[in-house]
Amino acid sequence: MIPLFQLENLQFAYKKKPVLNIGHLKITAGIITALLGKNGAGKSTLLKLLGFLEKPQQGKIFLFDKDSATTSLFTLRKRVVMVSQKPYLLRGTVLDNALLGLKFRSLPIASAKKQAEQTLEQVGIASLRDAQAASLSGGEAQKVALARALALQPEVLLLDEPFSHLDQASIRHINFLIQQYVRQNNHTVIFSTHNHQHATEIADESIFLDSGKCVDMKLCQK
Repeated sequence: MIPLFQLENLQFAYKKKPVLNIGHLKITAGIITALLGKNGAGKSTLLKLLGFLEKPQQGKIFLFDKDSATTSLFTLRKRVVMVSQKPYLLRGTVLDNALLGLKFRSLPIASAKKQAEQTLEQVGIASLRDAQAASLSGGEAQKVALARALALQPEVLLLDEPFSHLDQASIRHINFLIQQYVRQNNHTVIFSTHNHQHATEIADESIFLDSGKCVDMKLCQK
């Protein structure tokens, strides 16, 4: 399988408190990978680094064997999109939010609207199209953020605790959607969770973090 990300001697700290210390890590392209670990293990920080929302304080991140430090952020963020556990939604309707990323990419408004509406349908929230974002529940907001990301069709989709506010029916639906996204498009999904059973159900590979360190012998060794 093709390596998607390779991390070398990666270190990151918040206010001098070490959060990540990963000597080596390889993440495969074209599959679903779960990031497992307790709260505070460094899962969210690692996703932010993989999504190029944060920069390593030491070490390097390679994307398809190319040093990300030598590539423009615009190019990287076209290929990799992250959905946060508590997504930020703009004022306006659900459709307004689903359209946001497509507008930044200068897609014709008619095409963008059609693509956004199709994605809302896929995620199962087409009925909320005209609802105000401020009126949504936590689970509904997560679904809107997922639809906004999927509308961009990124090669790599990063999801931070994507099921934390969802009921069981919604989890089953999003599970299927993620698997379909990967299998049909040869894309990659990396999601964080503390639920080992859920990771086993849909992930092809799992990465275990403990106190910011990778403890998986298969993926964390050269």
